Amino acid sequence: MWLSDKQLMKKMTTYLFLTLGLLSSTGCMQPTVFTDDDAAFEYREIYLPENGSKEAQKLGLNNVDVDWGIWGHNLSVVLPDDPSMAVYATVDGHPNQEQFCFSSDRLYKYIEHYIVDNFGERHTTRFAIMPRDNNISCLCEQCVAKGCTYNDASPAVFSMIERLAQRFPNHFFFTSYYLTTRSLPLKPMPDNAGVLFSAIHYDLCTKATTREEETETLLAKWSKMTSHLYVWDYINNFDDYFTPFPVFTVMQRRFQLYKRAGVTGLFLNGSGTDFSTFSHIRTHILAALMHDPDADWQTLLQEKCEELYPVAGSAIARFMLSQEDFVKERGKMLPIYEGVAQSRKTYLDEEAFGKFHEELLRLLPEAKKAEQDELTSMAQAMMLTRLEIMRLDGHPTGCKPLLDQLAELPKKGIRIYSESYWTIDDYVNEYTSMWQTYESSHKKNLLLGKQLSPLSKLDEDYGDISILTDGLAGIPSNYHCGQLIFSAGTALKIAIPHVQGLKHLRIGLTSNRHFHIALPASISLHSGGQEIASQQPLPTSGLPQRVVVEFDIPSNAGGTLILTLVRNEEERTMAIDEIEGF
Repeated sequence: MWLSDKQLMKKMTTYLFLTLGLLSSTGCMQPTVFTDDDAAFEYREIYLPENGSKEAQKLGLNNVDVDWGIWGHNLSVVLPDDPSMAVYATVDGHPNQEQFCFSSDRLYKYIEHYIVDNFGERHTTRFAIMPRDNNISCLCEQCVAKGCTYNDASPAVFSMIERLAQRFPNHFFFTSYYLTTRSLPLKPMPDNAGVLFSAIHYDLCTKATTREEETETLLAKWSKMTSHLYVWDYINNFDDYFTPFPVFTVMQRRFQLYKRAGVTGLFLNGSGTDFSTFSHIRTHILAALMHDPDADWQTLLQEKCEELYPVAGSAIARFMLSQEDFVKERGKMLPIYEGVAQSRKTYLDEEAFGKFHEELLRLLPEAKKAEQDELTSMAQAMMLTRLEIMRLDGHPTGCKPLLDQLAELPKKGIRIYSESYWTIDDYVNEYTSMWQTYESSHKKNLLLGKQLSPLSKLDEDYGDISILTDGLAGIPSNYHCGQLIFSAGTALKIAIPHVQGLKHLRIGLTSNRHFHIALPASISLHSGGQEIASQQPLPTSGLPQRVVVEFDIPSNAGGTLILTLVRNEEERTMAIDEIEGF
């Protein structure tokens, strides 16, 4: 088909955008910086370490620190040191400082003063007017009169948004589609108001799903209520920033859907300022797709990898493309809060990963310093993935060189590997302890590899009880590593076969207050219907800890042993990581 001059120019400028990094590096010409009129979405942000850099600005990316006066669930920034209690929600007739009352005149005044004092009224700034990140909704008389219920604060929030939009016609005010604000407004929102739609329930998948259809339908409804419909989406496994996470195929499909449904802005939530494998490359490719959801990202990926990494670029591109193909073939939902055990079932091709990592290590000496420094950090971060594969396969022997390499990252300012602030130092120390314990005791462990039988229903995502006899202790700071999490009932009962010579049991427990993982209220051991012994594990501090409980087994205790762990009802879960017998 022949193109008009206007169409041809647009094709040419799109190509310039897709290759802008290449053009700037060769010095041939300055890259084109697109206006909102050129792009599929008016607001485009990628929350990765490159966010806010000059390079990101050339890509036409937005930044919350520049473009928003209030961002996310941070409405409390408007409050003085000693705010009026009138700003807080009323729940069961009492003030609850965990949430706001959006019918509060005092809260409105605080917001108004904050905007006037810090941003003025003439230029344009975006403000997020959202409830705090919980399920609490105010049920004061005014909120109830507006239509709020115990799980829906939307009517009062919309009322506040309208009031602010009218007061500040040059600013933009956004609420969220999330938790207690998931109801559509009864009428279209003001021209300078919008919504941040959380895509947390929209499966990250390369294939069509029921939730995909539901999401598109819902977005189309929202687009009739506002001309500023932004989506808050997710581009990382937030429990593992280091294992390469393939999202280009998934995101291209989503961006195309968003455009059809009337979405006008995108915020892609990633690792923020923390190191994330391939973040530099991902920033460029995702920026191109946000600009044009139909872009040929595969070609751009190859060009960008070779530009950024002259020595290793081809190898990186091949691996990233193979990961994308692997995900398409599997067709499974990508997990955004999981460890390597789940990753290997969905997006981690272990064979391809292993070969790529070895190739990367071979290419390191050939690279010049700048590229070598980046590749070294990349290769060291992937040591965590390799260590987890070794642990999951029950073969941690030989792990020390990998641990030593991983331990180098904090010296470069790379200290955490997850959204939950799991640190590399903790992981290395705990993995070392696990490995050393295994080396010293596995030959004496009579229960190593023995089959245990759960007598209680296990949690859906933690049904593999074999990890309790693999000889490997858990890693307390990370509940994905070797722990059987239990919250399905009040007590966990496990049948332990009586092995000849068994005289002593050692049970490993983990406690992590940050995730409401507590020690059991009690642990007891029975044989033949009779209690042998019972213990109450000692309480721990707020830090992640591993606690060992031990039982002596009488010589007359024959047959199957029953271990019972009673969950602390005040806490959500408990975790057991190992059962050893001697």
